Amino acid sequence: MKSKLSILIGFVFLAGWQLLQSRARLPIAPSPLMASAPSHIYLPIILKPEPALFSLSITLGSINISHGISLDQGGDVDTVVASKGSPPIETRGSGNGTALPTTDGNTIPDYYIQFNVDDSQLLAGNPTSHVRVEVDYFDGGTDSFSLQYDGLAGTFLEGGSVVKTNTNTFKTAKFNLCDAYFGNRDNGADFRIGDDANGAEFVRAVRVIGLASSGPQTLRVDNFGANPFDNNPDSDAIQAALDSTCSGDTVLFTSGISLPSYKGYLIDKTLFLTGTSAKQNLTFTSSDPNNHSLLSATSALKGYVVRLFARSRFWDSGRIDNIDFGNIDINGGRSLRKCLGADNIANGIDDNWGSWLPECSAADDPWCHAGNIGMDGGYVWDDATQNYQGNPSAWSTGIVVHDLVDQQGECGSALAFFSAAGTIHNVTINTAGDHVHVPGCALTDADGDQGGWSDGITLFGPGQTITNNTIINPSDVGIVFFGGKDTVISDNTVQITTGNYGAFAGIAVHPWIFGDVGGMQVNGNQITSAGDSTCGGLHAGLNLGPQMWSAGCVGSSSAAMYGNSGACSLDPSPATVAPCTGGACQVWAYLPSGSNFTMQDNAVTGAQINYLVDGFDILGSFTDTNNASATPRLSDWQAAKSGCQGVTWGALDKVAHALSLPGYTDLIIHCER
Repeated sequence: MKSKLSILIGFVFLAGWQLLQSRARLPIAPSPLMASAPSHIYLPIILKPEPALFSLSITLGSINISHGISLDQGGDVDTVVASKGSPPIETRGSGNGTALPTTDGNTIPDYYIQFNVDDSQLLAGNPTSHVRVEVDYFDGGTDSFSLQYDGLAGTFLEGGSVVKTNTNTFKTAKFNLCDAYFGNRDNGADFRIGDDANGAEFVRAVRVIGLASSGPQTLRVDNFGANPFDNNPDSDAIQAALDSTCSGDTVLFTSGISLPSYKGYLIDKTLFLTGTSAKQNLTFTSSDPNNHSLLSATSALKGYVVRLFARSRFWDSGRIDNIDFGNIDINGGRSLRKCLGADNIANGIDDNWGSWLPECSAADDPWCHAGNIGMDGGYVWDDATQNYQGNPSAWSTGIVVHDLVDQQGECGSALAFFSAAGTIHNVTINTAGDHVHVPGCALTDADGDQGGWSDGITLFGPGQTITNNTIINPSDVGIVFFGGKDTVISDNTVQITTGNYGAFAGIAVHPWIFGDVGGMQVNGNQITSAGDSTCGGLHAGLNLGPQMWSAGCVGSSSAAMYGNSGACSLDPSPATVAPCTGGACQVWAYLPSGSNFTMQDNAVTGAQINYLVDGFDILGSFTDTNNASATPRLSDWQAAKSGCQGVTWGALDKVAHALSLPGYTDLIIHCER
């Protein structure tokens, strides 16, 4: 059973992981750097190889066999001949920071295997800027390697990363480069393989295939072998399409949820939308927007159904911008998948935690939970100013999820959304996780897993717009916002229906990541609960401030959080709220002087506390107008019955603490269960 605090720790771990990974690479970079609706009869498409403008290669060893590609040497790109595999095959190995022996006698540490393409075949983006680079490598160890290349946008661009899986066999990595310039500008070369300073790489052969480059394309996933009318898994075929995209492309899924023969695309491996590199201006949609396509999780799926990117494949996720995902329904397979196995840990043992890529090594990492949609883009988690406009390469912007049904989530989140200036609009989320935690109460998910709690929408970041969505039966929070300036959450509906369905909050503003919530609007939302008063129900309808959750206490913090640094207090003072200092901090929602926060025209019915404000430090202007509260009713809130720090409570309209609000009861509530 998972608390919001443990999920928060997971998110902070994820942010720290990404930061550490990006920093870990710094020492090894010494160089500067639509279509008609489907027929009722499905006609499978005969696959044809993509036509190649040219195909160049080099086979590496004591004697390199070159056909349009040459190997560099000198500086930090000297290599060594090594035999790998069984039977042994000659390769060329990188230095992993060691100065390898060389004919010119240099003693520079070596990190790269560097290549030149024949200028008569490809130079300065002519005859094409779209190439596929294939690398045959020895898969020994669990370290990583990366591709850097001379591209239209500059030198030493990131082409993608590979994490090895220690099979001790030869594998092929494919990198889709949409903007290859190859003008000999990367230290006189066109591209290089970096060993990431975490283990030597041994490469047998490299190929460069020139592909047609004629502007934005529409890629139909069925052309890559996917088929929504059969019973075969579709993930590999769809991922091949996704890996082949370039910025500006549209990926088309065949519609058909209204057709009796339509089964949808069966997802047994997480789909990573942006493929092997950061891309912009991608559209993912159905062939008929009025008759959606469907992605359905199978029992074999570990991790999310869909993710924006794979963190093991590339590092610069902030360059992902303007992604449109709509008219594609998701079924998370709640009845088929488990959040926790018999050991009660999300670790991939008898449960659906994990990934088909080697990027899930720390048990209970929320990145790997059995969720539905993960639109987690790039962000700077410790930027107190939230300045995404001034740092566009680090923040993903313009992510849009719209007009779809997202249903039957197992755990994690039905829709995770971490970026800036994005939009979630007209999305229906129907059932996410299982809230039941009172002994003797029947689970709403018959998988026997009592730990599968899930948010409807989990988001943070500045400038987000969350409007006109419907969330039915989330099990943790309907819409939970971990902080950011100028975000709008308006005209959404959150419903807890009859039976043992329940949630901790309908809409919650919990700034665990970005404390400054200036300019925020929470307007026109409708929250209702008809859940069972013993086995379900809604604890808090609209909740501002994080201190309901373990008093808002975190063991480590960042400069983007605001609170009382040091030991936690039962009754912390807003007078001492300041940026957290990196250690323990009791976190607040923070409204600076000169800024405003608007909460108006909302209506909450049937929660145990319809409006709860606890841990909100208001220095600016707070508007609280025309917020209706009706029929508060008891829920399965155990702390309310047994006592939280000696306090018990019943059903209440409005509660606030540490600030005086007209019509609110003053009560300290620091217990979520």
